[in-house]
Amino acid sequence: MLNFERSSLNQKLTIISFLSTGTALLSVFLAFAVTSVLNHRKDEGMQLSSFAGVIGANSVDALVFNDRNGAQNTLSALKAKEEISNATLFDRNGKVFARYVAPGRAEEVFANVDPVGPGEDALAEANAQGRSFWSTRMRLYREVTGNSHQVGVVMIEADLTNMWLDIFKSLGVIAAAMGASLLVAMMLASRFKSSIADPVTKLINAAQKVSASQNYTLRIAHERTDELGTLIDSFNDMLAQIEGRGAALTHHRDELERQVSVRTEQLEKAKNAAEAASRAKSAFLATMSHEIRTPMNGVLGMTEMLLGTSLSETQRKYTKLVKSSGEHLLVIINDILDFSKIEAGKLSVEYINFNLWDLLDDINNVYTPQAQGKGIALDFDIASNIPVSICGDPNRLRQIMANLLGNALKFTDQGRIMARVQVNQEDAQAVALRFEVHDTGIGVSREARGRIFEAFSQADGSTTRKYGGTGLGLAISKQLVELMGGKIGVDNASTQGSIFWFTVSFDKRRVAPDEPGFSLTAIEGQRVLIVDEHPSSREELERQILAWNLDCDSVASALQASERLLSAARAGQPYDVAILDMELERTSGLSLAAQIKADPASRATRILLLSEERLAADPVQRREAGVAYQLIKPVRAGDLFECIAARRRKPIAAPVPTEAPAPVRAPAADPGAARQRKVLLAEDNPVNVEVATAMLDSLGLAVSCARNGEEALQAVREGGQYDIVLMDCQMPVMDGFAATKEIRRHEREGGRARKLPVIAITANALQGDRESCLAAGMDDYLSKPFTQQQLAALLGRWIALPLAGAAPQEAPYEPEPREAPRASEPLVAMVHHDDERPVLPAAAREQIARDVINLHALENIRALSADRGGALVQRVINAYVDDTPQHLDKLRQAIAGLDTTSVRKVAHSLKSSSANVGAETLAQMCKDLEILGRNDSTEGAAGILTDMEHEFQAVRHSLSAILEKET
Repeated sequence: MLNFERSSLNQKLTIISFLSTGTALLSVFLAFAVTSVLNHRKDEGMQLSSFAGVIGANSVDALVFNDRNGAQNTLSALKAKEEISNATLFDRNGKVFARYVAPGRAEEVFANVDPVGPGEDALAEANAQGRSFWSTRMRLYREVTGNSHQVGVVMIEADLTNMWLDIFKSLGVIAAAMGASLLVAMMLASRFKSSIADPVTKLINAAQKVSASQNYTLRIAHERTDELGTLIDSFNDMLAQIEGRGAALTHHRDELERQVSVRTEQLEKAKNAAEAASRAKSAFLATMSHEIRTPMNGVLGMTEMLLGTSLSETQRKYTKLVKSSGEHLLVIINDILDFSKIEAGKLSVEYINFNLWDLLDDINNVYTPQAQGKGIALDFDIASNIPVSICGDPNRLRQIMANLLGNALKFTDQGRIMARVQVNQEDAQAVALRFEVHDTGIGVSREARGRIFEAFSQADGSTTRKYGGTGLGLAISKQLVELMGGKIGVDNASTQGSIFWFTVSFDKRRVAPDEPGFSLTAIEGQRVLIVDEHPSSREELERQILAWNLDCDSVASALQASERLLSAARAGQPYDVAILDMELERTSGLSLAAQIKADPASRATRILLLSEERLAADPVQRREAGVAYQLIKPVRAGDLFECIAARRRKPIAAPVPTEAPAPVRAPAADPGAARQRKVLLAEDNPVNVEVATAMLDSLGLAVSCARNGEEALQAVREGGQYDIVLMDCQMPVMDGFAATKEIRRHEREGGRARKLPVIAITANALQGDRESCLAAGMDDYLSKPFTQQQLAALLGRWIALPLAGAAPQEAPYEPEPREAPRASEPLVAMVHHDDERPVLPAAAREQIARDVINLHALENIRALSADRGGALVQRVINAYVDDTPQHLDKLRQAIAGLDTTSVRKVAHSLKSSSANVGAETLAQMCKDLEILGRNDSTEGAAGILTDMEHEFQAVRHSLSAILEKET
C-alpha cells in the first residue's frame, strides 16, 4: 500500500490531483445516477396511477352487477401497454374478481385483500412494498368507488426492466465522459506539477551536497519570481551566512587550539611535577618506614631478651620504658607505612579462607593483658551463629580491630571495653558481620565525628592534648573497610563513652562446604561428654558447646564418665566426642582414654585430651591411648570447634581381641593395619624434594617423586593408586597447571568416579595465586615454605592420616614463631667472592651462620626425623649448595637474553629452596626478581642478581660453618 508520508513530491502532487478530480467526478456521477432512478420511478408511478384510475372507473358497473366478463374485457385493454405485466380486480370482499396477465408471463397467485374498512391500511402498506427502490417491478393498489362507496380494489403491476436498461445506458455514457475528463485532468496536472517539484528537488540535492561536502560556496541558479523562487533565494542567503560564520569559526578554532596546546603543555608539566612529588613523597614514606622498622625490630627483640636477664630494678624500669617507647614508635611507623600505601594506591585486600573464631581469640589474647594492666575489663561478646570459616582478608580485619581496640584502651581510664560481633545479614552467598567496640572513655563530640576518620585528625587536636598518636589509625581503618565493601562509623554510648562500629561482608561460596569448621551444620547432631573435675573449666566448656546447639553432658570423675558412656551406648545414643581433662583424681586422662577405646561399646567415640602443658603426654602415649587430638588449656573456641567438626578417621588399628583388651598399637608396628597412604610429590627443586619427603615420611605416608609435570602425569596414568598429589606449580617440561588439567582430562575420559585430590605447593603467595590454582583444577593450596604441622593439617582435610601424624595432636593451629631475619649486609663484606673459604675463627663463623641463616628453618628440617635429623639437614644443605649455582647461571643467561619467563620461573624455584634452608634475605631477593619477571621487565634485574650472588656466598659459608660445627 502506498505510504503518502514517504512518497516523493511528484507522487504526492499526482495523488492530490487524482483524488481531488476523481472525487469531484464521482460525486457528480452518483448524484446523476440517483436523480435518474428517482425521476424514472416517479414517471412509472404516475403512469400506473393513471391506468389504475381508468380501469377502476370502467370496472364499477361490472363489480356492482357482478359482470366478470365485462371486468375481464376492461382489464384486457391493458395489452396496449407492454410494460404492464399483470392486473387484478378484487371485489368488495377482497376476493379476486377478474385478472389480466401479459402474454409470456407466468400467472402468479395473489392472496385476497382485506375487505373495506381495515383494508385501507393494508392497501397503503402494500403500495409501499410495491415501490422498493431497487426492485425491477412496481405494483400499485387502488380502490374502486361507486356512489361514494368502495366496490372493489384494482392492482396493476409494471415491469421496470426496460426502465433500468435505459438508466444504465445513460450512466454508462456519463461514466465514459467522466473517465475521459479524469484522464485529461491527470495529463494537465502532470504537465504543470514539474514547475513545483523541480525547484524543490534542486533544493534537496543542494542541501545533501552541502551536508556531505561541507562546501558552503554552493548556490542554486533560478529565474523564478514566485514563492519557490523566494525559498531558493533564502537558501542561498543562508549558505552565504554559514560560509561567513564558518570562516570566522575556523579562525577562532585555530586560535583556540593554539591556546589549548600551550595550556595543555603547561598542565602536563604541572601534572608530571605533582605526580613526581607525590611518588617521591609516597616512596620516601614507604622507604623510611621500612628502613626504620628493621632496626626497630632489633631494638624490641634485644630489649625483650634484656628483660629476660638479671637486671636491677632501675635497669629493668629503664628497659621497660625503652620497650614501651619502641612499641609505640613501631605502631606509628606501621600507620605511616599503611597510609603511604593508601596514597600510592597500592593498598589491597586478599581473599583467603580463615577461621574467624581463631582470629578473634588471638585478638582477645593480645589485648586482654593490656586492659588488665590499666585495670580495665575487656570482654568479647561473640554471637553463636557467626560462621567459623569464611573467605576474606584476616590480616586487614585484624588491623581494623587492633586500631579500634587500641583507641578504646588509650581513651579509657576506667570502666570496661566490650567487643561485640554479630551477624548483620546472611544468605547462601555471603554473610555480613557487624563489629562493635564499646568503651567507657572520654567519648567523641558531635563536631569531632565529622573529621575523626580523616588522616592526621584526632578528637583532641590541641598542642597540650593528653593522648598521643598520629591520627592515622581511624583513617586507615576507614580505607580498609571501604576497600572490603563495608561501612564504618562512631556513635555515642547511651551513658558514657563511645561505640565504634563497622560492617564487612565475607564470601561463603569460596569456602568448601565439606571443609571442617565451615558452619554449625558441620557438628549438628553430635553428642559431647565433658570429663573435668574443675567446676569452672567444666562449666566454661559446657557453656561454649551448648552455644553451638550440641547435646552436651558433663561429669566430674572417670567413674561417672565410664558409666555415662556405657548407658548411652546401651540406649543406642553413644557419644560422638569425649573431652577429657589430663589431670583427674586417682587416674589420668590418658588412662581413661585407653579404657574408653578398649570397650567395644565406646570405641567409636573420639577422644579430645585437655592439658595445661604441651608435653603432658608424648605422641606415642596419645597414639596408644587412642587420643585423636590434644588441646592446651585454656582452650581456644576455634580449635575446639575444628576438632569436633573434623572428619572421622578410618580405623587403622588391629581388631580388638574379644577376651583381654589391649592398647592400640601404632600403625607402623601393626602388620594388620590399613593400607599405607601413597603421596605423589611433583617437585623439581632438590632441596624442596628432600624437605617435603622427610615431612611426608614422618607422617607415615609413602612418597613417590616426580621431577616435572610430565612425569607426574605419567605416574597417574600408569595407575599408581595414589591417594593425593602434591603439585609444584613452576616446573620444567610441563608446569603444575598444565599437568593438573591433563590429570582432570584423564579422569573424565576414564570415567573415574572419585577425583584424585591435587594440592598446589608453590612459593607464590600473592593475591590471585590461590584462585589461579583452583581455576586450573587443583583442590587446595599451600604456600612455601610450610611447616610439617601446616602440611599435616592440609592433608588431614583430604585423606585419613595415621594418628601418629595427625596434625591436631601437636596443636597445629598456630605455626611456631620464627625469628625476624637479620640484615646480612655487614657480613657480605667479610666473605670472599671466590670459592676459597675465609679463614675465620669458629666463633666468627658461628656468628655468621646465625646472622645469615634463620636457624629455625634448619631445626624444623631436623625435627622431621628423630633418628636421622642430622643426616637429613646435611643432605638438604648439600643439595642446596650444589643446585643454587646452576640457578644463578640460568638467571644470568635469562637476564642477558631478556627472557622474563625464565627469570620468573628460575627465581621462583630458587626462592622456595632458599626459604627452606633459612636463607631469608636471599629468598626475598629471589622474590623481587620474580616480581620483575611477572611484570615482563628486566630493568634492575642485573643488580639484584649481583646482590644474590654475593648473598649466596655468605649463605654458603654460613651453611658450611653449621655443618662444621655439627661434625
